[in-house]
Amino acid sequence: MRAAARKIIPQRQRQQLRHMLDPRSQRGPLFDAEQIPRVVDTYFRHGSAVGTPWDEFREAHLRLPSWFRHGLDPLGAQFGEQQLRLWQLIAGVDRPYDPAVDEKEHELHGVDAVRRPGYYIRRDDDAIPSASDHIIATGMLLKHCGLKAGDWALEYGPGFGQGALTLARMGVNVDVVDVSEIFCTRVQQQAEFFEVPLTAFNGQFGMSPRPGQKYKVIWFYESFHHCLSFQALLPVLRDLLAQGGRVILSGEPVMETENSAVPYPWGVRLHSEVVAIVRRLHWLELGFSEDFLYRIFAEAGFAGERIDCEPSLFGRQYHFTLK
Repeated sequence: MRAAARKIIPQRQRQQLRHMLDPRSQRGPLFDAEQIPRVVDTYFRHGSAVGTPWDEFREAHLRLPSWFRHGLDPLGAQFGEQQLRLWQLIAGVDRPYDPAVDEKEHELHGVDAVRRPGYYIRRDDDAIPSASDHIIATGMLLKHCGLKAGDWALEYGPGFGQGALTLARMGVNVDVVDVSEIFCTRVQQQAEFFEVPLTAFNGQFGMSPRPGQKYKVIWFYESFHHCLSFQALLPVLRDLLAQGGRVILSGEPVMETENSAVPYPWGVRLHSEVVAIVRRLHWLELGFSEDFLYRIFAEAGFAGERIDCEPSLFGRQYHFTLK
């Protein structure tokens, strides 16, 4: 599945990421599951503007239900089942999670895939600062990907595919995989307009768009944290990479230590804004502790490192290179 619409909607995603990675913001109040409808209504009526009724929930986190058990093996079936139950509670549904159903794009109006893709649609007060985060993240990808013209790269969950398009315009052969047919169409429109080697494929994480093709880089921007089956995905990524290839994650909610937003090695994020989004849109919104992320990639045969980006947390990258 993918998370493309999150690159635009909700508009306050920059604050969410900063909140989750800032330990000073982990001392807010707790709210119970019964309050979720009011949290949703307040958020979607007022957004995160200061001085509105949202102030009550701004730094708040969902209180874990009484049935939640800590201490389970984070790689065990019981832990995963418990996280799914928690997602069902927050989403307000009584059925299994299905990325083909639950990860649909948020409705957007006034879209022009070539002239106003992605963040260029926005006209709110935070639009330009938010765009800066995405542009910085693309710059970090260009600076650290190690690609050159003629190489092959693959992105999962591209949305409007601005990073992929930039690389393709530099001569890199880029494939993208997205669960949304709409976003695949928009990416392909851009590829045809600029006449670049960029191809969109409709599918989910782990899809091999070209059987037998190996990629020098596979990357995720604001999308890996929507993958529930990450344990099964990592060996697939390893097989898709060329010798010495790497996986790059950026714009992901990875915590240096477990906190109120992610009080476990991995799982559904509990911050009020995330809870409101999950209840309204049913997206799966996971977070990971840094230690756990390194662990799962190491067990899949990767060596990991973090590359920090002082101007923007969205530019922070995690590189996982085949050993």
